[in-house]
Amino acid sequence: MGYLFCREMRQPKCLFFVLLIWCLGTVHAQDSQRSCLKPKLDRGYFDSDEGTYPHGTELYYACDKGWKPVADGWWGMVKCENRKWSHIPQCIDENSCIPPDNPNAKEKPQNVNGWYPNGERVWFDCDSTHEIKGSTSAKCENGSWTELPLCVEKDNVCGKPPPVVTHAVIIHKYQDKFPEDTTINYKCQDSYTLEGTDSTVCLSGGWTKGPTCILTPSPTEWPSTGEGGSSTSSDRGNGGTSSGGDHSTSSGGDHSTSSGDEASSNVRPSARPQPSGPFLPVDRCGEKPTVDNGDFISDSDRNRMALTFKCINYYQLVGPEQVMCHSDQTWSKLPICKAPCTIDQRTFYLLDLKKDMFVKEGESQTFLCKKTDTWERPFVADVRCLNGEVTSDRCTCMYDVLLTTIRDRIYST
Repeated sequence: MGYLFCREMRQPKCLFFVLLIWCLGTVHAQDSQRSCLKPKLDRGYFDSDEGTYPHGTELYYACDKGWKPVADGWWGMVKCENRKWSHIPQCIDENSCIPPDNPNAKEKPQNVNGWYPNGERVWFDCDSTHEIKGSTSAKCENGSWTELPLCVEKDNVCGKPPPVVTHAVIIHKYQDKFPEDTTINYKCQDSYTLEGTDSTVCLSGGWTKGPTCILTPSPTEWPSTGEGGSSTSSDRGNGGTSSGGDHSTSSGGDHSTSSGDEASSNVRPSARPQPSGPFLPVDRCGEKPTVDNGDFISDSDRNRMALTFKCINYYQLVGPEQVMCHSDQTWSKLPICKAPCTIDQRTFYLLDLKKDMFVKEGESQTFLCKKTDTWERPFVADVRCLNGEVTSDRCTCMYDVLLTTIRDRIYST
């Protein structure tokens, strides 16, 4: 099999490529406990011919003439994850169809094989925020689908986000759209109390009035009382008086008298111990800071020393994850949530994109390039997002990229 694969490459470097694959398996023998056995594949071949593959390996495969992989493209890939492959590699008749990419729609019932034979008809349902327009089914004909049903947005859908409530967090997973009758619950941040209802409801395309979070007064002193009495004190150095079951009086510098069943040393302090050092508990800084497209993780501990911030989906947190309250009751430096870069189909027309994609700030992602008549093997390109700008490499043969990556990893060990 290795020889057949090399013959397809038609390049002298093929032997070196196979040797590098073998060496990589040796170098990472420590992952053998999570390795995967080579999967079976009828009517196709893999890009390497090993008996086992380390955890995390991405194994590419192609199919013989007249057959195609169960993938949205002309090559397939399975990944080794803790002794199991992500899915079973398959080569199906080229006239069969893989499940269609139909936005906001799903097949009913869901296909468990991952593909449909030629001539089969499939019925669809829309998600809760959309409804079907036109036919409710499509037919697989010679490897392609007839006209797919269209899912259009309902008139009574509510958009994102729900009404913003100052000093509150939403107890609901992130969504772009919300169906009719959806209820969203709120929780007030520390030091704030909820007033009114704790939720808002989507009705006729709009949200009902949400709650209000008001600042909870926090006592600066926590006076204590003896059994059956009260206590007062003065901190001017002239002494203090107290009355109750345990009676003690003091005047002057060091003179004191006591009476009752207990000694004056048993009188409890009249205020809570004050924290020392450069930082205070976050509740001492008053109103919590806000970060656009992010929020801090709610915590009921009133004495916590830091707020931990997270960004919403696809946004990248830049700066300190934790924010603290300085002793002068000001907040430490806040992070920011940087927006992802959009990889749209129109601008990046050389990439084989089925829909607009996102790349997080400061990260890169590899995309498959569109097939041309001059390419016998799959081509890929790296796309990076830096400071909101997108840069893309030229389309390069995927095997050349793998060769360079594997060689660098081996030489670095």
